[in-house]
Formats: sequence, structure tokens, C-alpha cells
Amino acid sequence: MHEYLQLDIQYDIYFLSDPHGQYQLMLDVLEKIGFRYPHNGQVRDRLFILGDLIDRGPDSMAILAFVQNNPAVYAIQGNHEHMACRAFRNPDHQALWLMNGGRWHEHCDPEALQASLRFAQALPVCYTLQINGHQIGLIHAAVPSPFDWQYFTHCCDEGLLSDEALTDAIWDREAFLHDPEMAIAHIDAVVMGHNIVTGLKPKVCGNRIYIDGAMSMGDRGMILKYRRGGEVLGLFQEYAFLREKDSDQLVWI
Repeated sequence: MHEYLQLDIQYDIYFLSDPHGQYQLMLDVLEKIGFRYPHNGQVRDRLFILGDLIDRGPDSMAILAFVQNNPAVYAIQGNHEHMACRAFRNPDHQALWLMNGGRWHEHCDPEALQASLRFAQALPVCYTLQINGHQIGLIHAAVPSPFDWQYFTHCCDEGLLSDEALTDAIWDREAFLHDPEMAIAHIDAVVMGHNIVTGLKPKVCGNRIYIDGAMSMGDRGMILKYRRGGEVLGLFQEYAFLREKDSDQLVWI
């Protein structure tokens, strides 16, 4: 449920959240920032997706396949992956998934869908990244109270995380809405999605950075790039885009 990676700063490292089935929009954003895909078997830039790969948009299966088949792309589990996997195991939970954008699965090949959801279920809940002396945590919604990052990841590693704590990690909105100054101990920055920010601008609360720019709407995207220095948001460079209605072009904002 927790993965640790030490990364080299010779390549660029990007963070994106909640693409929600908007596969082509995600590809357009990556093209716009000049993301370098693996070439001749060599991985160059890295992309971390902070959960909610699926639902609402038109191409959930394509995003799952993109993550599964690309060695440069990593993802964590969001509440939508959790809903989908739970619904697939138990039809009693299907209504909640359908209500939140899961009806796309009705048009999928059952075997392919099952394989993709097995992959989604195996995604980690969180990452710890060691980059150039910085430790950066990735989680979908929140670090459950009263955990610090070290103890939370220890519980993940040892299988000690309760169902309640897992639910908070992928569903919580309280910390985003009501704890603007709270910092997570034993980590330099924690990057999260799930809670939509306003104005396509990351929201910083203590050392927590929220980056869900509402890509699910299909006409906008936001992505962060690690930039080797500074503190909290100073560790990242932000890129934001809107698709023009007249030209259908993705433009910088």
C-alpha cells in the first residue's frame, strides 16, 4: 500500500491528479509541457498521477492501460478506484459507483475490465519520493488524523491501517476545508488531489499541496513539475491550461 522511490534529478518529474477518464486531454497536457516518453528502452521523464484515473470522462480504460504499460508513469489509488473495485467484488456497492460516474464499465469487455480493475486495486495508497534531499509524499485526499507521515506509511507497510483510516486517506475533505495551516510531520511536502482547487492554482495548507484542477470537466488541466529547490510550493513549477471553445486548442493560462 506504500511505495518508496529514490529519483534522479537528471530527468523531469511531474505530478497530476484526478484525470477521471479524460485520456486525450491528459495526453494534450503532456504534449504541451514537452513530456519526454521512454525512448529506445530508456525512461526519461516521470509522471505521478494522484488517483482517480477513472469515471466521469470518456476513456477510463485507456488511462488505466496508459499507466499499466508505461514504465515512466506511476499512480496511486483514489476513491474512484476503490469504489470500482469494491463494486466489482460486491454488486451491493455498485449503486454508489454508478452514481459517481462508473456507468462506462457497462460497455467494456468483462475480462478486460476485470484485468484493469485488478491492476487498479493493486495500486499503492501512497508514495514517498526522495528527490535531491527532499522527501515528498503523495496521497489522494488526506493523511488521516492523528498520523504523521512516518507513522502512516509504517502502518501501510505493515498492514496495520484500519478501514476507517484508509477511507480518510482517499475520501477526506475536512482537512482541505477546515485546516489551512496544519502541516504533516516528518515529510517536506505532501501532494494531494481529490479536493478541487479554484482558479487552476494549487492550494497550499501548511506543507500540504492540493492539485485537483478539475480535469474531469474535460476542458482544463493542471500539472506540477519538481524544480529542485525551495520549500513546499517552492519545490514545484505549476502549469495550467484551458481548451478554447472556438479552436479546441489547449492554451496556457
